[in-house]
Amino acid sequence: MAALTERLRAARESAHWKRLWKYAAVSVVSTVITQSVLFVTYHVIDLATAMECNVIATAVATVPAYWLNRTWTWGKRGKSHPWKEIAPFWIISFVGLVLSTVAVGLAAHNADRISSSKTVEVLLVQFANLFTYGLIWIGRYLVFNRFLFGEATRASPPLDVAGGQLEPVPLESRRADSPQPSGGGELAAGSH
Repeated sequence: MAALTERLRAARESAHWKRLWKYAAVSVVSTVITQSVLFVTYHVIDLATAMECNVIATAVATVPAYWLNRTWTWGKRGKSHPWKEIAPFWIISFVGLVLSTVAVGLAAHNADRISSSKTVEVLLVQFANLFTYGLIWIGRYLVFNRFLFGEATRASPPLDVAGGQLEPVPLESRRADSPQPSGGGELAAGSH
């Protein structure tokens, strides 16, 4: 039992676990924005159909979700790469948008079969959006972590070839004026 407790404690203190919780917090923020915009545009001001309001709500929430995930969850700084980060993020968001819009459309279309109440229809639309994004949440995290913002997307550290072995040079021993490798990860300023 002590070994299991120790493994759980180590997992909880790992960088991956902390990143997962930050991702969850960003998802809560994004969900609150999406649900609020969807509720206001669809129910309060009756701006458009449920599907159109879902598109608006998702587009509004995607901007802060991108920025928060990139800078806070994964700690990336500097300019975003349009093809390695921005485009894939929006494509993934678009897939989620399509799935949630279909679910919202089905919920709005079939709500009258359950009840003639507008409140029931609004609740079904809200739930359809929330449920769909809940289903794709884990997949998005795995893609973001592996391909967009995770460690594999960062520039590799410089290598020390002294003694015939390739070894990473520790960050604290690098000189500020020494040249750094330019592969992978963030692009230098002005290279967009």
